[in-house]
Amino acid sequence: MKTRFLITILFISFIKTFAQLPFNKNGDVANLFQNYTRQQFLIGSNASPWFDIKYYRLELNVLTQSNYLQGKVTIAGVCKSINTNSLALDLIDRMKIDSILLAGRIVSFIQHSSWFEIMLDRSYVNGEIISVEIFYQGLPIPTGFGSFIFDTHNGIPWVYSLSQPYGAKDWWPCKDDPSDKADSADIIVTCDSAFKVGSQGILKSVINNNDGTITYHWSERYPIASYLISIAVTNYMQFSNWFKHSDTDSMEVLNYVLPESYNDAITKLPVTIDALKIFSEMFGLYPFIKEKYGHAQFGRGGAMEHQTMTSTTSFGEDLIAHELAHQWFGNMITCRTWADLWLNEGFAQYSVALYRERKYGIESYWQYMNDQLEQAALAKGIIGVPDMSSARNLFDTRRIYAKGASILHMLRHVLGDSVFFKCMYEYANHPSLKYSTAVTGDFQSVCESVSGKNLQYFFQQWIYGEDYPAYKYSWKWETNDAKKLIIIDIEQTTKNNNPPFFTMPIDIKIISANKDTIVKIFNNAQRQKFIIEFTEKPNSILLDPEKWILKYAYLENESPTLAYQLEQNYPNPFNDGTTITYKLPKREEVALIIFDLLGREVETLVNSRQSAGFYDVQWIPKKNASGVYFYRLIAGNISIQKKMLLIR
Repeated sequence: MKTRFLITILFISFIKTFAQLPFNKNGDVANLFQNYTRQQFLIGSNASPWFDIKYYRLELNVLTQSNYLQGKVTIAGVCKSINTNSLALDLIDRMKIDSILLAGRIVSFIQHSSWFEIMLDRSYVNGEIISVEIFYQGLPIPTGFGSFIFDTHNGIPWVYSLSQPYGAKDWWPCKDDPSDKADSADIIVTCDSAFKVGSQGILKSVINNNDGTITYHWSERYPIASYLISIAVTNYMQFSNWFKHSDTDSMEVLNYVLPESYNDAITKLPVTIDALKIFSEMFGLYPFIKEKYGHAQFGRGGAMEHQTMTSTTSFGEDLIAHELAHQWFGNMITCRTWADLWLNEGFAQYSVALYRERKYGIESYWQYMNDQLEQAALAKGIIGVPDMSSARNLFDTRRIYAKGASILHMLRHVLGDSVFFKCMYEYANHPSLKYSTAVTGDFQSVCESVSGKNLQYFFQQWIYGEDYPAYKYSWKWETNDAKKLIIIDIEQTTKNNNPPFFTMPIDIKIISANKDTIVKIFNNAQRQKFIIEFTEKPNSILLDPEKWILKYAYLENESPTLAYQLEQNYPNPFNDGTTITYKLPKREEVALIIFDLLGREVETLVNSRQSAGFYDVQWIPKKNASGVYFYRLIAGNISIQKKMLLIR
């Protein structure tokens, strides 16, 4: 955690004579949104790495009549360079800088496509504070998942932001890098007096300007990454719930919701209190307890864990729990680079399973985790080396969310419950990580320190390896020299050689006439034989019967049907296209056919002889109408069918 410091801010009021851009929200702007959400490459930070951010002050004028943004942003930080006379910060050039002040004096600057360079008034050296004020204006062009949107609901203006991963610079000058968190921030927004403004921290003041506008001042005094700063503006209705975290203290859970959603929200959002209690018991007290938690409704779909005030579209219980868990994993401890995104999303995804287990019991946990394991089995690529070509690829739900959750699920079984939960608590409360940033190695180090185990094998194969093991196993019963033995042979295959095999402890369930016994073995070779002394001949042997491992497993001599896999298509529901994954245990004639709800053949995707292995086939519907469709895998004498939903 950085040392907090105070800075005196020279307030300069907005100039209200900015020109308006000739864009129509329902025309050109909408088209621009489509273009930018489909951009192929994420634009990272070009800000000076030597500039250690300490403080942000955003003073924004949101003009909903003309869909325009005026701003003054004060940025203060510490020079970590030996000698420098220029400072680079991030801002997309669509937002035009009017002037920059340093120590109250105008300085020159050069604005580039996604960043700008300030010519400092002199050379600065290590340890000196630099504070600049940037005056700018424009119409933000949304990128990634939306960054900054002028929208409407029921004809009422509605403005909201979602800056993850690199969208903060679309609407305000900053250091758009998750590794450098400001110690504190102020977010001051002026808008139509009919509206409320939701943002981070404590609401310090609401001032009626007596000119048809109102100014909200939010103050965040915990460290915060630039992408976690947000605003949400419209004619919100509000209500509060209260989290009683001690005999004498309660924290407000403040909810800003659309009038048309109020009845739904006031019924569903109180579950937040249950989640706050559960997560506070597991991970330590809610990390922003001196401020608030809450929700502000926005229109991007899903939700976003903006610090102390999540932006959400709907109010489902799993969604509410997921976003709340981010306040510990993502906000309090932020991934240092986007390559470590699973530390945010995988942890929040798995926290939903833990929430369900504590609130509803172990069956609810397994119901949720079985779905996560199914999705994780369809993941492509390396979780620790994500695809940075687009925001949607970076936030791949199968790889980062479901597989991230599955890794924690497996780690729980590797360590045992008491050690695992101690690891989670120690990680969340580690003095060098709390309110700071982390990489995968930090979490591994905590787990190894707490457990006393070398977990390099586990993290290397699951974080930096691909896919999962496929186990083929057989067993036999032998008696010799008065010994009764079960001999188990396990052979592993993987889709590639990274890793060539997975090292894992595996539960073996032995089912006999008089008892069921679970024995744990440690599988660390591609083919391995295990000998277990047992008192009576087994009726059957099951490998990992409770599904603690992300895997595919089958007996060598079992029914061939069980050796085939047809996965649920992804995405589902879908629009432009979807992918179907299946596995063949041997070479044979294969057909993959699409049928409509009436059983009529729509399209044959595969009709050929294929070797054993895994296959991905994409279906891109042409003029097919919305509705339920079926896809059927026919291989030899086997036929497996599943359904999917096309939405136009």
